[in-house]
This record gives sequence, structure tokens and C-alpha cells, in this order.
Amino acid sequence: MSKNTKIPELSFHAFFTYQEVTDCVNSLASACPELCKLSSLGKSREGRDIHLLTITNNKTGLPEDKSAYLIHGNIHAGELSGTHAALYTAQRLLSDRINLLNDIVFYIVPRLNPDGAEFVVTTSGPVRSRTDRSNPIPNTLYPGDMNDDDLILSMRQEHPEGSFLIDPQDSRLLIRRKVDSKGPFYRVLPEGEIYQWDGTDKISMDGRSFDWNRNWSYDWRPEPEQHGAGDFPFSETEMRHMAEFIHSKSNLFGVLGYHTGPAAVLRPPSTGSDSDLNEADVKEMEDLARIGSEHTGLPVFPVVKYHNKRGRDINLRGHFHNFGYHHLGLFVFEFELGVLMNSAGISTEQQFEAETSEDREEQMRQLMKWWDAQEEKVPIYMPWKICQHPQLGEVEIGGFLRKHTAGPTLTDLKRISEGTYKFTLEHASKHPHIIMEDAKVDTVGENIYRIRVRIANRGEYPTHISSKGRNLRRLRPVRVEFHPCEGIKLLSSQGHCNLGHLGGITHSNMLEWFVSGSESDKLCEIKIFGGTGGNIRKVLKAEK
Repeated sequence: MSKNTKIPELSFHAFFTYQEVTDCVNSLASACPELCKLSSLGKSREGRDIHLLTITNNKTGLPEDKSAYLIHGNIHAGELSGTHAALYTAQRLLSDRINLLNDIVFYIVPRLNPDGAEFVVTTSGPVRSRTDRSNPIPNTLYPGDMNDDDLILSMRQEHPEGSFLIDPQDSRLLIRRKVDSKGPFYRVLPEGEIYQWDGTDKISMDGRSFDWNRNWSYDWRPEPEQHGAGDFPFSETEMRHMAEFIHSKSNLFGVLGYHTGPAAVLRPPSTGSDSDLNEADVKEMEDLARIGSEHTGLPVFPVVKYHNKRGRDINLRGHFHNFGYHHLGLFVFEFELGVLMNSAGISTEQQFEAETSEDREEQMRQLMKWWDAQEEKVPIYMPWKICQHPQLGEVEIGGFLRKHTAGPTLTDLKRISEGTYKFTLEHASKHPHIIMEDAKVDTVGENIYRIRVRIANRGEYPTHISSKGRNLRRLRPVRVEFHPCEGIKLLSSQGHCNLGHLGGITHSNMLEWFVSGSESDKLCEIKIFGGTGGNIRKVLKAEK
């Protein structure tokens, strides 16, 4: 493929607002219309488009006739790095114009949560995926800007029952109160106002919180068994759009999600253990995850093991990994792109080994020392400033800007995104690839023809992808339709046939039909519906 079109560079100077994301995806689609189409999964709860980029070489076939790979980012509002990582892959696919685009379509949703992300990128306020504030509850503090600086930070206030005190080693930080600690002591609250406060210390925080990475369908559990789960699987508007899109794509063979937590390559399972999964599938996912690790330098974890060293294995219900494996039958992954501590040289393993509050406080001191030494730095921290709160009286507002501490530096993010892009190419290159080979038409009698074709999967993966997927209805077996052209009669006892799933690389079937007719040189149209391996349509003619 030629490389004549100039694709706009992706800026890594700041996180994007919704308008900036919109401008970026529009510029990519406008610069390369033969490879990239911009559409929308649907509208968010607040009416924003959930942008969808469809990237493939349209000259080699329709997107729906090719194997498909889905990338999504920013399902959690504060994990803004995921948008950049997804857009980086989109930009590179278009600028590199790799041959893989001849056979694959990449679907990229850079920001699945445009409403929550807009709240975080503009205010740095706290939200997981969505917070329901539609029915405010008395004595509940709802985050808001109280000192007109356009940010939502933290409030600290001296209080005899406060759990914190100023760190004697770094006065910018607060540390946990102990039995022998000397005051003053502080209580810490999100910046905001208390709805119908009765003046007591019984203050609840915010409204009901939703975690969309607990709203997938497999093994979903209601609250309080699974915090943030929502009312039912895909109850959230944006998640329902995603579910409808995924289940409309029978050609989908791989899914990748971008998050920010301590840097890691995550693979299934998200509940139970590896022994609950097919052994060969676990091996394949581990091998793929290690490829991701080689390209990014991030450690590999099954989701159940992604926790503090002293913690038990976690069980996340309604989580993406179990949905992707058990419901879709695919090898799915998430990249935790890192947090600011990773950029400060505090590894994921070290973060997980912090067993006590003292350990975590020492890591925060290391973070601040590292930040102080940076020549160019974003404002991760705002000094505490006195403010008169309309209800609480004198408070101090300041602390960390969550949007900058929740991910790596943008410089590190660009490097990591290059690695995740390379992983994506390796994973995607293993796709099933259904082709028609050795097509031959022989004349065996007067106006009688024998038609032979070989239907093969020359891709690495079988059409059922995983062993789990072999019996899932979503992963459709290979089906062949034989349609005689006008004036042609099928002589064979069967025209259409189901081939079942085809294994990778060497699995093929030779098919044969007999037809008669003389009115046209066009004998038949053969349609192959290959599921994850793509679709083929071909007209065969009689040789004159």
C-alpha cells in the first residue's frame, strides 16, 4: 500500500477534551478516507457521540467481510490515557498502511465514556465510570468547585476525630494518624457541598457509583455483592451500545481494552483460577500476554492475581475478561498503562508489595521527590489554600489532581503506546483467514460442467479461535452457499453446505458440484460465510 497521504500526528502534550477527541478522529478520517471511516456507536447519556473508527483497506473488500479486531479505551472516567493509546494505534495503522489492512478491519472506540471523561479532564473531579446524582440524598457531599478555580480537589479541615496529620517529612502530604500521633488532626473530604446537611459529622460521599467494567454480562452479580455493577448486565447506556455492536459482529476475533492502574498486561480469568479455563487456551493467552510484555516492559498478570501481595485472589463479577472469554470465546486482553508512580520508578511489583500505610506513605514521598526533580512537569499537586466553605466554615482546598496521578506521564504513555501497537499487530496477524483455492470448471459432457473449489483457512487461528469458542453459538461455523446463475440447473443432490469450524493453516475442504446449462458462460456464484475468518463471494464461469 502507498504512503502518500500525510496523517496528522497525535499530540501527547495534554489529555483531550471531548471536542479535541472529536477533532482528532475527524482529522484522521478526513486525511485517509480510503482507509478510515468515522461513525458512532450511539449517544452517551448526556448526548455525546461515542466515536467509532473503522480502519481497513476498502479496496480489498467490505469491513463486514473481513476478520475484525476491536479496541476500546477510557471505560473508566479518570483513565484518560486509554484514549491516547487507542488513538495512537489508529494513527499508526493509517500512517504505516500495513498490508494487514487488506484482510482485517480494526474497530477503535477511543473513549467509551465521553461524559465521565469530560468531567475528569475539565475538573479533575472523582468519578469511576458514572455517578448518579439525579436524586440527591440529605447529608451527602456532592463534589463541586468551591473556590472558583475550575478544579475539584480535596478539602482538609482540623477535626478532633480526624484520621490524618501533616507529614513531618513532606508538609504537602497527609499521613495516617496513630495512637501516639500529635495533632493537629484533619478530616479529608472531596471538594464540594453537602446536600441538606444537618450539621452532624455523619456525612456520606457522593451518589451511587457505577463501574462499567462490572456491567458486562458474564457472571454479573447485583450490588452489594459486586460494587458498581449497575441494575442488570449492560444497564448503562454506553455499555448497551457496546454490547449491541459486539454481538452484531460475527467476524470479531480479538478485543483489547485500555485502562490505567499499576502497569500490567492483564489476561483472563477475572474470577476463579486458570484451572477453570481450557488448559490450551490459558497457554495461548499467557504466550500472547508475554508478547505484550516484551513490547511494553509491563509485567503479566491474570486478573485474579492483580492485587496487593498480602491480598487474596480477587473475583470481579461482570468483568470484561470473563465476558470476552466465556461469552465471546476470544482471547481478550487489557493493558493497564500505568500510574504516575510507575513513571516515578516505583514498579508495579513494589506498589503491590506495600503492605502497610507506612509503606504507601514512603512511596508517596518518593513520588514527590521524583516530581520535584522533573524539569518539565504537569501540575499533579495544588498547594493547600484556605477557603471559607458555606457549610463547614474554614477549610483548606488542595492536594492531587487525579487526572495526572491516575496514569503515567504523557512521555511514558507515548512509549508504552508504541509497545501496545506492536502487540496489537502481532495478535491481529494470527487471525483466521478463509480463502477459496483451486477453483476449477471442467466440461464433462454436452453443456454439463463439474465445479471444484477448495475452501481453506490459511490463518493461524481456527475459526472458533479458542477451545472455549468451539461450541459457542456466537462463533459461527463456515457455511457455503451455491447459487446457480440464470439458465443454469444444479445437478448435484446438494448445493449449500455447512463445513463446521476450520482449523488454522492446514485445514481445508474440497467441494464439488455438477450443473447443466448453455445460455450463459456464468455458471454460479459461491458465497462463503466464514465467521471470524471473513466472507467471500465469487462468480465462476465456463471456459469457452
